[in-house]
Amino acid sequence: MKKIWITSDCTCDMPETLLEKYNVEVIHFYISTDHGCFKDTDEMTAGNVVEYFENGGVKINTEAPAVSEYEEFFRQELKKSEELIHIVISSKLSNSYRNAVAAAEQFGNKVKVYDSMQLSVGMAYMVMCGVKMAQNNQSSEEILEALDRIKDKVSTSFIVENADYLYRAGRVNKFFKEICTALRVHPVLGVKHGELRLKTVQIGNYRESVMKYARAELKRASQIERECLFIPYTTASVKMMSLLKKQVSMKCAFEKIYETRASATITSNCGGNAIGIALLKE
Repeated sequence: MKKIWITSDCTCDMPETLLEKYNVEVIHFYISTDHGCFKDTDEMTAGNVVEYFENGGVKINTEAPAVSEYEEFFRQELKKSEELIHIVISSKLSNSYRNAVAAAEQFGNKVKVYDSMQLSVGMAYMVMCGVKMAQNNQSSEEILEALDRIKDKVSTSFIVENADYLYRAGRVNKFFKEICTALRVHPVLGVKHGELRLKTVQIGNYRESVMKYARAELKRASQIERECLFIPYTTASVKMMSLLKKQVSMKCAFEKIYETRASATITSNCGGNAIGIALLKE
């Protein structure tokens, strides 16, 4: 039995290879449509979300696991360790933190729920840090202190092709959506203080806009840690991803670049062809 076990939500968007490498278990969110309720990433993917709307779907609701589901998840994971640190998506974006904290109360000090104040692979940096420290037999207090330090260094952003999904999710108004459509404006969203906010925009051809977005995110290369970079995407062509990785490598030499498919939860807010960059600042 391990001393400390690190777990997370499926919204961390970690590639399957890393989940297996670090032996990280995730609990699934739910996606509700007029066709039923589905487990995120397990029963409904990013591609399914895009297909649903392209075929006339009107609305999607995302739901965090219920308190009872968190209780069962924690109970099973505590069979593997003495303590558990569960890293959740920002409490300002979901009820998952509240539900997980309520469930953790059933286990005393054995379960600690950590509010990442991030989403998608911004959470992945914290998960990897927690696992490495746990493997080195560091205490839960030391791990939580380290997560606090990393939280302020993580930068997560997405560029989206249009504002249609943002409008459906209630994140922008109809006027903004129509302006984006008419003028080929591509919103860039960033995580700030735990919230997904409009950071800037790119205008014109989308492929060129994605490259400009990448250059802007990496413009202060000397302040970026080089161990790894995450490129989350909802749907994207092989050519687009190849060009983006080339652009990234020209700006900053990372030891490893991970491409990873975003969860259905993230996709329901960003839409198809959304591409992100998550990095760690020094």
